[in-house]
Amino acid sequence: FRKDYLEGVKAVAAADNLGTPEAFVQVSCEHLVGGEIFDDFNISYYSGQARRRRYKVDAYTYDEYDNSVSLIIAEYSGEEEISTLTQTEAQTLFGRLRVVIEESISGRLRNEIEISTPAYDLVDLVYSKRNELRKIKFYIITDKEMSGRISSFSQDAISSIPCEYHLWDIVRFHRMLQTGDGHEPVEIDLTEFITEGLPCLPAHSVSSRHVTCYLSALPGVLLADIYDTYGSRLLEGNVRTFLSARGNVNKGIRRTILSDEKDLFFAYNNGIAATASEVETVLIGGQMYLQSIKNLQIVNGGQTTASLSNTRFRDKASLDSIYVQMKLTVVEDMTLANEIVPNISRYANSQNKVSEANFFSNHEFNIRMQQISRRLWAPAALGAQNETHWFYERARGQYENEQAKMTPSQKKAFAQMNPKSQLFDKTTLAKVDNSWRCNPHIASAGAQKSFKKWAETVVTEWEKNDTVFNEQYFKNLVVVLMMFRFLEKTIPKQTWYESGYRANIVVYTISYFNHLVSLQWPDRVLDRDGIWAKQELPEALRLRLLPFDVLIPQNRK
Repeated sequence: FRKDYLEGVKAVAAADNLGTPEAFVQVSCEHLVGGEIFDDFNISYYSGQARRRRYKVDAYTYDEYDNSVSLIIAEYSGEEEISTLTQTEAQTLFGRLRVVIEESISGRLRNEIEISTPAYDLVDLVYSKRNELRKIKFYIITDKEMSGRISSFSQDAISSIPCEYHLWDIVRFHRMLQTGDGHEPVEIDLTEFITEGLPCLPAHSVSSRHVTCYLSALPGVLLADIYDTYGSRLLEGNVRTFLSARGNVNKGIRRTILSDEKDLFFAYNNGIAATASEVETVLIGGQMYLQSIKNLQIVNGGQTTASLSNTRFRDKASLDSIYVQMKLTVVEDMTLANEIVPNISRYANSQNKVSEANFFSNHEFNIRMQQISRRLWAPAALGAQNETHWFYERARGQYENEQAKMTPSQKKAFAQMNPKSQLFDKTTLAKVDNSWRCNPHIASAGAQKSFKKWAETVVTEWEKNDTVFNEQYFKNLVVVLMMFRFLEKTIPKQTWYESGYRANIVVYTISYFNHLVSLQWPDRVLDRDGIWAKQELPEALRLRLLPFDVLIPQNRK
């Protein structure tokens, strides 16, 4: 697995003109986003020294829903033989990330880092959010194996903000990526919070061979504790994306918690709906208790959950007499879960005016794009002997899963027909389409925000006329994707490029190019059919996309 992983890193490095350590950061962070460890990430390679203390950061992300910031640092060896990351080395790496936070909160680093660098955005973010941050998360990503002597890292705080420490070694990446769906499951041992576990009632009459249901009254303290421990990973992914902008404390919930009527919270609140893939129960004195839950996802009630935690944190409120109703649906069959869980989420949220775009992963648009991508053959590129597919991943892991039971010769044939260089997913499609629609500000807002806005647009257009989303639409977007990847690969090689903001330069270039075409030739369109037929961008188009070295003298930028 490690050899394949590093070969993939080298391929990205070659394609994107990156050093292998930088490619390792990009590939690993993409896997963590796919596994919903965090929603998005921003590359911010930077290192230095502050008051004789060394610091370094490679990437970061900010979670608007639970007001947490995550900093990532890489320890990349690239050696053929696997080596061990010791506890001392891990503490040193975490220490370098801590310096970034400490110096950012104080404001000192804000005055030292060049404002044009991506790292400045991180420093400015931490400084501006210093009074709102609920949690600071530090991540080490490495192609080494964690020492067996490392058990855990002591939790502490910076400026009274709790800190978490996470180490993702090659073994942990293997464990996550080999689960089939690329997710690291949330496994909660309830006995760590309540001695016997959580009292519950099995809903025998509504359970079936597909699902098992349980009802329970969750103590507010327990729900807040679980949320504080696992954060927004508990919230069903699609819905979390759409709720993130409304992540502030719900005023009505907060008012009830702080009032004399807090004991009526159970009566006033609708409760939460949750799903899981597996639970452990035990009977004690005739009472059933839930003792552990695997893959817990709160599909409705995210506002309730976050508001309990936030009100306790901000207002120092007691949650002792507060209880929340929970309906827990357990779906053990993972194939069925992929169909049933999104529907549970959809119907549970139907009262809250959550649009169909929230559940876009299972929208008919995605199903149609997947079908087109599997049946539509792209003409053989110049010099190639076989036609290929542009493989659209509607759900993460489809590309790998389709090869899971193939023989080596079958895998080789599959790779020829479906080259990995022609693999793309819905967030990439959203960024590409937003760029071509001349919405670079949306495409630059991050993968999840870009996807949210695009999904809303596509759902609206689909409801008006779904026939426009046909093979021609697919071909046209693939051509823009070709332009997108050409720019990603070529921009770092330009003399004017000073590193950083490559993603923003790409989307603004494509948007501006399409804008100029519409201005200069209002009655014409780019010949995307001709580009599709050759599977290659014409030289004239390449020059128009990257004119700077031609038009600007080398000594000017």
